Amino acid sequence: MLSIVVHEKGGRTQRFAFEGDQFTVGREEDNNLLLDRANVSKHHLRFRRVDGTVEVLDLESTNGTYVNGRRIVQPRRVRRSDRIYVGDYILMLEGDDAAIAPRERTELPIAGPDGKTRRTPVAVPPEERDRGEALPAGEDEEDDSTLFTSARRVAAPGVESVYLDRITSRVLQTALVNIEGLDPLKAAAVSDSDRKSAEALIDSMIAELQRSGEIEAEIEIEPLKGRITRELLELGPLTELMQDDEVVEIQVVGGGGIRIVREGGSSKTSRAELVQRRFSGERALVLACRRMARQWGFLVEGAQILEGKVSDGFYMYALLPPTQVETPVLNLRRIRTDANNLSALVQEQVLSDDMREVLRAAIRGSRRLLISASGGVNLDRFMHALAGEVPDDMRVVCISDTGRLGASRPSWVQVRRITDPSDTVHLSDALGVLLRGGVDLLVSQRCRHEDAAAVIDAFSGATAGAVISLWGIDSAHALSRLAALSTVASGAIQALTVALARSVDLLVRVSVGVNGEAMQVIELVEPRVKEGNQIVHMPIFRAMKTSDGSTEFRPTGTVPAFIAEITEKGISVPKSVFKLES
Repeated sequence: MLSIVVHEKGGRTQRFAFEGDQFTVGREEDNNLLLDRANVSKHHLRFRRVDGTVEVLDLESTNGTYVNGRRIVQPRRVRRSDRIYVGDYILMLEGDDAAIAPRERTELPIAGPDGKTRRTPVAVPPEERDRGEALPAGEDEEDDSTLFTSARRVAAPGVESVYLDRITSRVLQTALVNIEGLDPLKAAAVSDSDRKSAEALIDSMIAELQRSGEIEAEIEIEPLKGRITRELLELGPLTELMQDDEVVEIQVVGGGGIRIVREGGSSKTSRAELVQRRFSGERALVLACRRMARQWGFLVEGAQILEGKVSDGFYMYALLPPTQVETPVLNLRRIRTDANNLSALVQEQVLSDDMREVLRAAIRGSRRLLISASGGVNLDRFMHALAGEVPDDMRVVCISDTGRLGASRPSWVQVRRITDPSDTVHLSDALGVLLRGGVDLLVSQRCRHEDAAAVIDAFSGATAGAVISLWGIDSAHALSRLAALSTVASGAIQALTVALARSVDLLVRVSVGVNGEAMQVIELVEPRVKEGNQIVHMPIFRAMKTSDGSTEFRPTGTVPAFIAEITEKGISVPKSVFKLES
């Protein structure tokens, strides 16, 4: 018996019988499985039985078919444990059919906990060329030896060879298949017993590859083992780089050379330098990204975007396949302070003392704040600092991709935006229940379509206050974008934008600073609606570049209307903070 299991992102799980020799998937009705989504092609892929196995074949689809996160370019054998990504769906095979049996097994002499060597069954992963990976082209296509840099074709000093990359990747994959505790999705840290098992497996595999001649006699074995161990059990080449206090930024693209930026020059003149370190391949980089995310509590199964604070003061931004970017990409930027509140950002000249007092008062008074940020800034860090200003006695609901915003506040409700195949309740329904239960403050980090309706409800009075962030180039764009996120009717966007302008008390524009600072509050703005539904954006504070080249935050003399309202509640802001200097 063989079934196709379909997990819809944010939806339900269904099963369909695979009874014949072929099973097609696509958007047209003549397919065995109809997936009616725009990112699924009319005829997207075909499962087929071949020589006692099941293969998946991409039918030249627009967005591609991915198996275990890697886009396939030729037919690929699939088994029970494999995941096939098709648009917004994850497909898996299920059943007792021998065609999808687990990977083949072999026996290797592996040292046990007592030090004695025993022949142990080991699951053997498929060869790399079966995974749809393109082999590097050689100088002479007719000579197979040119496909790899072997001991006879030595790589440049400091650069690992593709030949050793393949050896490393094979050992890594075998260890991950056989020792579950090495998978960050299964365990937050590698246990001592799993570490010893992994080291014994590495030793055994390397010895077996030496005996078979796949590892040539000229290869230095200990450095090879060390590299495999670091990638499998630690963070590979990142560990040493992250512990270097002078390194402020690290960029990794797949198995390419790692680029770093050292502390010293200005952001406009500093350039990345290429260091002689790299990962053996994409699998090792993805493993390191997931391990960091799991250790710091923001790894969600199926998530392709990972963002959050990690070790040694770095903030991680990672993009993992399958996405529009086929290669995994990792950026690490060092943050000198945790920014648990706005005072920390004042010290970094992200905003002024006066601007901080206005924002604090707005939060304490349960006002409605909209934060508009350009794509080049760490919006999550700014939202974390804002959340640190919320009084402990407020009833707060926090929405973020991983549900980690506000995790340090045990009385707050953390809501995860990224869906899991096991989710049975839609996000909008869950938020509806929470809002009906009474909320003082709704916080949405990087608002998206999934929670935009709840945000509009909060602005219209369903909650006492709201702090909402999204990407936008200025205050006008932020209002119209939020309106567009919450409706598909183009004719309603303008009317909704006007309604939002009447509801929002304060708009905070965050961008790259006027002097190239990594992050800065460029403006505090109060939106107002004049006759004829004309929206006017009244600046309260502005960041400006002075004649001597320094940054200054200046008031415009405008006092926002909500100040009078919160003053009646006993929350005061000195009027002097809004006055222009004579």
